[in-house]
Amino acid sequence: MASFEIVYEQDEDVLEVTFEVFDENFSRAIALNDNIILHTDTDVKTAWGITFYSYARLLEVSETHLDGVKEFVQTDIQRLLNVLAKQPVCNFIEILDTSDLRALVKAPPLHELLTV
Repeated sequence: MASFEIVYEQDEDVLEVTFEVFDENFSRAIALNDNIILHTDTDVKTAWGITFYSYARLLEVSETHLDGVKEFVQTDIQRLLNVLAKQPVCNFIEILDTSDLRALVKAPPLHELLTV
């Protein structure tokens, strides 16, 4: 990852992470659940960013369900899981169960982000 931007709004408890500069006309926002939005290319091959609402609360729980994608067809779910499993997204969210679509939200140490 050449560069990235992390913005945390404490009053709103929102963490926005941008991995790459992207054109909104060629992007797709996928609501993984009510608290997590993934920003990707239209083909869902590359993550451009991720937004967490209620980030501090998400860090306190042992898992979160990705209910927003349960209605997707299996091939789309698999493409999405592939993106979530790759760097740099996997520094912030870890898939715990691919069949039940459970994940863990993480707070990565800065040094991990710098070595990607």
